[in-house]
Amino acid sequence: MHRTAIATAAALGTLLLAAPTYAETLRLGVVSALSGPGSAWGLAVDGGVRIAAKEINAAGGLKVGGKTYTIEVTSYDDKYKAADGVTAATRLIEQDGIKYIFGPLGSASMLAVKPLYEQNEILALVNSYSDKVLDKNTKNIYRVLPTTREFIEPMVKWVKQHKPGLTNVAVISPNDETGWASQALQKEYYAKHGFKIIASELFERSLKDFQPLLTRMIAAKPDIIELDTTPPPTAGLIIRQARELGYKGAFVKIGGPGVPEIVNAAGKDFAEGTIVYVGADASDTKYKWLESEYQKLYPPPMNSFNVFFYDAANMLFESMRKAGTVGDVKAVRAALEKITPFKGMQGTLSWTGKAYYGSDHQLLVPVFVGMIENGEEKVVTKIDQ
Repeated sequence: MHRTAIATAAALGTLLLAAPTYAETLRLGVVSALSGPGSAWGLAVDGGVRIAAKEINAAGGLKVGGKTYTIEVTSYDDKYKAADGVTAATRLIEQDGIKYIFGPLGSASMLAVKPLYEQNEILALVNSYSDKVLDKNTKNIYRVLPTTREFIEPMVKWVKQHKPGLTNVAVISPNDETGWASQALQKEYYAKHGFKIIASELFERSLKDFQPLLTRMIAAKPDIIELDTTPPPTAGLIIRQARELGYKGAFVKIGGPGVPEIVNAAGKDFAEGTIVYVGADASDTKYKWLESEYQKLYPPPMNSFNVFFYDAANMLFESMRKAGTVGDVKAVRAALEKITPFKGMQGTLSWTGKAYYGSDHQLLVPVFVGMIENGEEKVVTKIDQ
């Protein structure tokens, strides 16, 4: 079935997970980009939650406080847009009565729904790169994967050490809350480690013809074009068009992962040598299992965001077990804050963030540096934090 058709089916309501039915039901919600330019990440968010829930159901259900719960997941598509994010979150809260929500994915959607989550005491496990998502007053929102701020410095330091001939950097980012925040960090950390920022551009997410923008960038003679938080298919398109314009320098993407989509859009030869942030090691045995489970929900390839939300769902389930309740959101939240260090799928997870954001609601995870070789993602190194 076509990816969009499957995404639409998920967006229409609850996908019941094949499992025994118990007297008690735990309902979880997902707000994510199930279609559109961010869907490579958005479907992985939904898939990670669903796979974790299916695994629990298949093992006999979630046992909490002397009761056994069947887990149901209801997902709505926000299309990576703030207005649709508000509509989806409102529906989950007011119509479906759900108190535990994963997402939204993008910063614009997340900032739009943040007041809803706080006012309604929704325990939200989210992803969005804007610094504004977390602050000293944040109570109910937890960011469960690293943002550019958490992985940019290890990545830039690696590039500096292993690619010493590269000096001048041009940065291209989406023209929205996500791109503004991440581009500022790109400029800050590249400069901190001795690189020179010689050009920067913002683009609308609907843009397909990057030639005028790239012509300006290439004229500045960058050694690196930094693709930042550009969605993977769009990043591949930029790579292709830059190469067609004669750009011979390096591409680096210290933003969300997605090598298969980059290669599909750029072509194997043009994508060769691109340095990328990798969310997880795809050669890992458990990752392979996740991929096989994901393909039962959505067409491949699976984006590594799946790993983060699979881990996040399991952190939530374990917090409920420790709290002895699924109904007392405050008790579950308190248990969640104490649950780290937590053994995640590919390393140790821990809460951090107070120094930057004012609250320890940011999950810190290992960083993987990757490179595209012969059309495939190759993990070069793992950096524990």
